[in-house]
Amino acid sequence: MTPARAMRRVREDPLGASSYIEKGWHLIAVADYERAEAILAKALTLAASDNQARALLGWAQMRQGKYDHALRELEDVLAADPLCAVARASLGYVCLRKGLIREAEDHLTRSAQQVRDPSAALNACFYLGLLHTSLRKVHEAQRCFEKSVSLAPNFIEAYYELGRLHWTVGEKREAEKAWREGQAANRFNIWGRRCAEALRQVRSGEEPGCFS
Repeated sequence: MTPARAMRRVREDPLGASSYIEKGWHLIAVADYERAEAILAKALTLAASDNQARALLGWAQMRQGKYDHALRELEDVLAADPLCAVARASLGYVCLRKGLIREAEDHLTRSAQQVRDPSAALNACFYLGLLHTSLRKVHEAQRCFEKSVSLAPNFIEAYYELGRLHWTVGEKREAEKAWREGQAANRFNIWGRRCAEALRQVRSGEEPGCFS
């Protein structure tokens, strides 16, 4: 270990960073990505080498559309730990949004198939649903979204996207069913509210929004 790295580790405060990491994770879970980014940046001032904090920071950045920032963070994490499934799933999402479909599918498939981190596998499965939706592979996308909600019934974003997929192909009844189930799962969650809003929109002849 070099003297500089040793000095950096001495100065780090992993215990102090852990509370910020936990809060950042919670904020990501409730889709408050801007606050999550700020909290996780604070965690990294206390423990700059913490890969979990950096992976979550990349996640928070990507869901705000800060793809270049997220890309740098996530690639750094995977360079240090190629088995970090959270970072790989998030990198797959970034590649999808940047139009790098082949790379996106590779990262997402690898993350979805690993078993070390079930939460990362769940998110990768959901992102694969988004990828298949973008390619108009309706049945593949439907399988991914349905698997997501079967594994995590509180994953309301997946209900929303399942409904939007059905609505896009003209399956209005199935779309409304998915949104009703999402709203019923947690009407106070931001995605539960979006499910309720989607129901109102389609009944008024409007188009439901795209957020994922």
